[in-house]
Amino acid sequence: MIFKGLKENNGWMMAEYSATWTYGYDFMLDAAQTIIDTDFRDRLQRVATAEVAGAGDIERIDEVSTCGNILRDCPSVCEECGVLTVSGISGIMECPVQFVFYNQTNLVRLYCPFRQYFEEHGEHVFDNYMNSIEIKAYCKDTERRTIAKISGN
Repeated sequence: MIFKGLKENNGWMMAEYSATWTYGYDFMLDAAQTIIDTDFRDRLQRVATAEVAGAGDIERIDEVSTCGNILRDCPSVCEECGVLTVSGISGIMECPVQFVFYNQTNLVRLYCPFRQYFEEHGEHVFDNYMNSIEIKAYCKDTERRTIAKISGN
């Protein structure tokens, strides 16, 4: 992912990234699941969807928890939407983070409540993390599509 900038937004630091390609909802689910599985694990705190950017979020964490934190097992999360948000405590970066994915764009926003985290480590502190998420999500997406094609689905 390409780092686009850092700014403060309502007390949180917001880092904007551009994915390598414009993505769709399947990629959003794969990226969010990658974050949940490889980093948040049992520290997932929030999953929300919104019909379009700017619309009010609909909280989905209770349903996601009931489904064992598997997004594709949650009917309401599987319904395509414009915005998908996941938040939790990052075991890798050792801080709270929130990711917001915007359907049919290449925009991903990362929020962190600690300005000093960026002051100490630089504004590119999350670049490797974001690149890893993008690569893993594209691998998951490719694997899922390949399996579907082979099985005729």
